[in-house]
Amino acid sequence: MCPVCNGILVEERACPRCGGEMADAGRTTDFYGPYSPYMEYDSFLQTRSSCIHLYTCQDCSYDETVEIELTEA
Repeated sequence: MCPVCNGILVEERACPRCGGEMADAGRTTDFYGPYSPYMEYDSFLQTRSSCIHLYTCQDCSYDETVEIELTEA
């Protein structure tokens, strides 16, 4: 399971461009298609050992993806 998706880990990040606070915008898989946020999480995993999240700066709108290691439930 992803510790960020399940609320176990809060990943605080500073924007590399302006130093502002970056917020988790969710899994990148949620942006693949109109029904992606409603699909089962396991359908995206296949052989992955991490969850990719999109982080967005609250001040300058800079975006970056962050790889979060999955943990055992």
